[in-house]
Amino acid sequence: MVKNYPDSWYAASASLGEVAPSLEAIEDADICVIGGGFTGLSAALTLAEAGRQVVLLEAARVGWGASGRNGGQLIRGFVGQDRVAKHWGASRAKDVQDLTWAGHDLIRRRIDEYDIDCDLTPGWLEVAPTPRQLAMLYHSYNEMETTFPDRGFHMMGARELADTMGSDKYQGGLLSLSDGHLHPLKLCLGLYEACLRKGVRVFEYSPVTRIEEGTVATVHTDKGRVKANHVVLAANAHHALYPMKLGGLAFPAGSFLIATEPLPDDQLNRLNPNRYAICDTKKVCDYFRMSADGRVLFGGRVNFSGRKPKSIRDKLMPRLLAIWPELEDVKVTHEWGGKLGVSLGEVPLVGRVGDNVWYSFGYTGHGVNMGNLMGEILGEAITGHMGRFELFAGVPKRRLPIGRWLGTQAVSSAIFYYWLKDRL
Repeated sequence: MVKNYPDSWYAASASLGEVAPSLEAIEDADICVIGGGFTGLSAALTLAEAGRQVVLLEAARVGWGASGRNGGQLIRGFVGQDRVAKHWGASRAKDVQDLTWAGHDLIRRRIDEYDIDCDLTPGWLEVAPTPRQLAMLYHSYNEMETTFPDRGFHMMGARELADTMGSDKYQGGLLSLSDGHLHPLKLCLGLYEACLRKGVRVFEYSPVTRIEEGTVATVHTDKGRVKANHVVLAANAHHALYPMKLGGLAFPAGSFLIATEPLPDDQLNRLNPNRYAICDTKKVCDYFRMSADGRVLFGGRVNFSGRKPKSIRDKLMPRLLAIWPELEDVKVTHEWGGKLGVSLGEVPLVGRVGDNVWYSFGYTGHGVNMGNLMGEILGEAITGHMGRFELFAGVPKRRLPIGRWLGTQAVSSAIFYYWLKDRL
């Protein structure tokens, strides 16, 4: 049996509830969803809202993977959006532009509709450590202000930024009040409860062993089966199905976090008075914010291999202290990490295997926003509304024609390259 939730601050601060039963019988459904993260939960809820009978299978616990472990930063759009826009050109430029905020709007609507308490906080601040990256931020600001003038963008110079985040490490920053941060595991659990209310049958500790394709597909676990007209594959970095068809399109990359003990209010107000989420502009970035109970949550990659280090704290704390030296004596209470899916082309990987097995994965660090949105888009497609699905499925996919081990080494080399480039 797969382990319970990792020893994260998220798991320690959420109401985890009872374990759902494992699948030990034959179930019939319109759709079988594989994966209990953002994509799977969002797809299941979208389909249940449309009146479909849905079974969701999760190999561990709902929100066990990246959806329940990530940095919790709610960031607009997705990596590779320019590539999608270029592929489709002027004919669908407006459709691609509309994707920028669609995930945010969906999340906020569901938080309101299903009364999900997930510590949603407005404000995301992207900060530049070098003059070259500051120039890139100014370019982004001009684009965003022109395209989305009412979304709350504000450009900060070094002095204003230092007052805003209590550090003089950065050259400047771009604030977006329409982005923000939240407690990702609480959002997962809230979506899970919403699914149950809509009649979704959820089975935990039910890893899928194979899919038997056909007009009616059969999804097998060790002790049960689900017969369904459609299957949604939403296991992201943890999927191992269809290695010949989906292998080599994305690879898992490690990302890790620490949580400090709660800080006193006067210190919080000195370091981050507006409680913004903060992320630097580097490709191999650091991201950090304050939790609802006053902790610093600090994350990033800790090496180029993606392997978990002996001490995440020892790897991340020096980077935190380079920003806020006064935290030297603050205790770290939790450290954790996991795998996120990195798409080779940086565009989310969306499509079908045959006629009725649908998939979406590889969000390259934008999983809170895109995981929720892509679940809705898969649900739309299954119910006959193919427009947004085709925006992604129609973009050519890039593949490394080599094994998973060599592919992981290639990703590690790419991360090292971007680490060197970030120094410029």
